[in-house]
Amino acid sequence: MERLILFDIDGTLTRTQNGFVPFNEAISKTFGIDGDIRTVAPDGNTDPMIVKDIFVKANVTLTFDKARWQQFTVKLEESYRYHLRQGTTTIRPLPGALELLQALCASEEFSASVVTGNFEVTAELKLKAAGLALYLTRGAYASDSEHRPDLPPIAKGRWEKLSGRPMACDQCIIVGDTPMDLEAARENHMKCVLVGTGRYPLEELAYWQPDACLPDLTDSDEVVKTISNL
Repeated sequence: MERLILFDIDGTLTRTQNGFVPFNEAISKTFGIDGDIRTVAPDGNTDPMIVKDIFVKANVTLTFDKARWQQFTVKLEESYRYHLRQGTTTIRPLPGALELLQALCASEEFSASVVTGNFEVTAELKLKAAGLALYLTRGAYASDSEHRPDLPPIAKGRWEKLSGRPMACDQCIIVGDTPMDLEAARENHMKCVLVGTGRYPLEELAYWQPDACLPDLTDSDEVVKTISNL
């Protein structure tokens, strides 16, 4: 049975060092106000919701419209590109991520894509910087919706259009590192595997009763076996 594996990016496939630098810079350049992503817990959230949380935390009231979000997206991409070139910010694949994606790509049983809280442009930057982009089809992003549960069916629909084949929801498996990934899966009748590579320890992730829990992605054979059995 064919499966569509929908990966979260941050904390699941990649680790960003000093990602707060371009993010905070983009906030300042877009909104003219200093905001710090380190004042909130961004894990599992979308970039627009993170920005809103930052301003709530700072007791700042702003009106957000489509044009402002487009401007923020442009500034965020510019800041990420600059700081990646300068080495201020670095992005690397988490252990086992590359090998797992290569294994999935080589199998006719699986296809791999992404469901992420990043805007599409920054998601692409991160995946390219980590050397993972070649193994993932276009998924769903914060630029599609700021509400994470909206994203899995968008990613599924894009895969179906690309492949020309239907994919049942219960054949889709979201792989993430937060309870929000599980929530998005459950709301869309999809399966979910949580990995303990982010902020949440494995014991806490297991408490939420995902379909499977793994400490990390280092054992590709075990990960493939796990998702095959769901």
